[in-house]
Amino acid sequence: MDKNEVKRLLCEAVDSVREETKAFADDIGAHAELGFFETRTSDKLAAALEGLGLDVKRGLARTGLRADMEGGAEGPKVAVIGELDGIVCRQHPLAVEETGASHACGHNLQISAVYAMAAALKKTGLMKELAGSVAFLGLPAEEFIEVGRRTEMRDRGELVYYGGKQEFVRLGVFDDIDMSMMVHAGDDAPEPGFTVPDGGNGFRIFMLRYEGKQAHAAAAPHLGINALYAAVAGINAVNALRETFRDDDHVRVHYIITKGGDSVNSVPDDVRLEGYVRAGSIERIDETFAKVVRAFKAGGEALGAKCHVRSIAGYLPLNASKELNRIFAGNADVLVGAEHVQRGTYFSASTDLGDIAHLMPAIQPSGGGTVGALHAKEFAAVDFDAAVLAPAKVMLMTLVDLLSDGAKEAKEVLANFKPVYTKEEYLAAMDSRFFSE
Repeated sequence: MDKNEVKRLLCEAVDSVREETKAFADDIGAHAELGFFETRTSDKLAAALEGLGLDVKRGLARTGLRADMEGGAEGPKVAVIGELDGIVCRQHPLAVEETGASHACGHNLQISAVYAMAAALKKTGLMKELAGSVAFLGLPAEEFIEVGRRTEMRDRGELVYYGGKQEFVRLGVFDDIDMSMMVHAGDDAPEPGFTVPDGGNGFRIFMLRYEGKQAHAAAAPHLGINALYAAVAGINAVNALRETFRDDDHVRVHYIITKGGDSVNSVPDDVRLEGYVRAGSIERIDETFAKVVRAFKAGGEALGAKCHVRSIAGYLPLNASKELNRIFAGNADVLVGAEHVQRGTYFSASTDLGDIAHLMPAIQPSGGGTVGALHAKEFAAVDFDAAVLAPAKVMLMTLVDLLSDGAKEAKEVLANFKPVYTKEEYLAAMDSRFFSE
């Protein structure tokens, strides 16, 4: 069958499952869960895929899942990714009261697009026209939050890495996958359209504890060592570094004080911070991280406090496959018009798809149909077709291009791709970014 006809039939099939897909998206959107604890969300997606007759592997990295669909001939395996977790945004109208979890991140839209793709392929039976297979993945814990909780989980041996895709790599879920794609919700993009970034920031995490000496804050402050002032001195030292950050490196350093002391009437002796160092390359992340840690330690030295540092591996920068982006953007042009497709943009936030892109060709465009900033209370989908169905259609069209004609295009993409790491090198690099001192 002509591949354009396959694309047309698949897009029609996506439209035919609109109502059940929207009900699925609305239900997930009203019951957001936080990373590594998305039990209801995972069960809901697994049940939907099993309802299509797919065999679903559950419990991957605690709550993740995978279901494969085989083509009519041997060929590469393409992963289609949807993220299961929400973000804490207590002001969001659909936030869960107990946890503050909401889908102000738009992940419910992603996994709904994954379901629509699976339903369209199953309903039409058109996988037989393709040489290769598809792995539908439900990934936990993309949002890098609850660092303290995940640190405790790591210390108990319940996980090693703090992101779901990282854990999938460690556990071998990506071992037989050749390339990956997903579409994220757009940021304040109400019209149908797509943004196709070539790159994006990665980051590392630091957790700091300033150890001072408690004393009476009024009667005997001279007997104490003020850990809060040490932290403030460290913050000022970090701020003095900012003029050394080059614009082209996309450096961001941001942090919060998670504990400022125990009593106003006592000199604080235990003050804690948590923060990110972001940049557009691994080298610049590590270089800046060392500078920032040195500056924070200087604050401790200035006040005579000890500065204890815990380094945590974050996410690697997004280095998207330009060839996959080209194929995706070409199909997006057909669906929504070239004037509504932005190419070659930069993703200033971070995603653990960046880790996957260091191992295989991978892309993460974003779609339209939403209003409000991501992670904000105003975020909402206002055009369901643009936010969910259009991403499903363009990914299906991209899949057809990749796996048609004996998977000719997929094989070319793979032949031209040089991974930054092997799996073993990647895990070693991640492990090297964990330390305490």
